[in-house]
Amino acid sequence: MIIVKMNDTTVECSIAASELHEIGLTPEAVINGAENTSSFFAKLNKEVGQQLGYDPETEVMMMSKNMMMDGSIRIFAVKMSNEDIQTASDRIKGAAETVLRILTQEKIDEIKSKNGRDKGIALNEVITNVSDAINRIYGRDKLYTLPEETPKTPETSYQPLSEYAEYMVEFDTFDEAKRFSKVVQKLPIVDSSLYKLEEGYYMILGLLSSDESVIYDLRRAGVEYSNMLVVNATEAMYVREHGDRLVGSDAIIHLTDLSR
Repeated sequence: MIIVKMNDTTVECSIAASELHEIGLTPEAVINGAENTSSFFAKLNKEVGQQLGYDPETEVMMMSKNMMMDGSIRIFAVKMSNEDIQTASDRIKGAAETVLRILTQEKIDEIKSKNGRDKGIALNEVITNVSDAINRIYGRDKLYTLPEETPKTPETSYQPLSEYAEYMVEFDTFDEAKRFSKVVQKLPIVDSSLYKLEEGYYMILGLLSSDESVIYDLRRAGVEYSNMLVVNATEAMYVREHGDRLVGSDAIIHLTDLSR
């Protein structure tokens, strides 16, 4: 799960469908708030609350859930104080008043009295104006960001949904795979295998930890010794099916032994 802190009140969470399947959930279940998603949302609420410094006694946490074309889920969490609630309410009331001014009975009668193309133009103009008024209610940056706030650079972090995560690491040479193995050998890696596909070498390993420092150590080694390190990637299935398996199990241990 990728968490991006947009500002002091808003967090964006992106969760891949593969990560949800890893913990026994589906994107549809998350969107619909199925009963079996309660523990997932409890963990998400805790993580987001820590990111935003959320006080449940005086503040409200609002969430919007969206399913993307690839099946991933994007969740926006917004922390709202009494001042934010008042600002949002004032905006909604203003938009509602605008809609009422646009949709007077006199205006409707005027549209009904027109003929042909003029009727369609007049109706479209009213619908456009109403849509613009409603869209102003949902303008996230205007609704939740106070005028005096200074935009900040988003803070991004990775939070695994379960303690186990599968990583795939790509190397140019066999020696790079050996050096990587020697560096990460003491991390809680419970399974690992090495494949050769075309000109590259691919290690698929399972890390059993949700400790951010452990995940950081693995990713730092990946940056230093490999071309690519991805988590819970569908490409790993392709490597397993089409690659030549060089080391079927405990690849980290075997490659470390070769480095001595």
